[in-house]
Amino acid sequence: MIKLTDLQDSRAVIDDLAQAYDFDIDRASGNYSWIRISPEHRFLVIAGESTGGAFLAYGNGDFDGMPILYVTSEGQAGKVGSNLSEFLAIVVAVPYWQDLLKFSGGGDLAEMRRAAALVHENYAEDEIVTRAKTHMMKVLAIQEISDP
Repeated sequence: MIKLTDLQDSRAVIDDLAQAYDFDIDRASGNYSWIRISPEHRFLVIAGESTGGAFLAYGNGDFDGMPILYVTSEGQAGKVGSNLSEFLAIVVAVPYWQDLLKFSGGGDLAEMRRAAALVHENYAEDEIVTRAKTHMMKVLAIQEISDP
């Protein structure tokens, strides 16, 4: 299981996550007092992103094993991984996951798969994403998933 400290201990990993995946650990210290989640559970902001949203570990137990939520600056929220390890595997496999949500036809998985086929080519040639994926798969032992 990948732990938050595994990410925080490596400046190269922090930079890869921010530049290639818009998962900026340095933004976790920002002011997120506006976040209100129901039902109320404790949460830890683990990263921010460029449009003002945040990624949270949310729930009970050890933060590293908690579900990861993405909260937009507009007040929407959703679960994006069962834990940090799963979320990172999804992000590395599908760096365009936010685009897929936009073109999901209201959450239709078949629509997301169709959109993925179109969007994938743009990211497959992105050197920053390719370099970050190679580095992160090696350093963090992220499991490759066939159907994220």
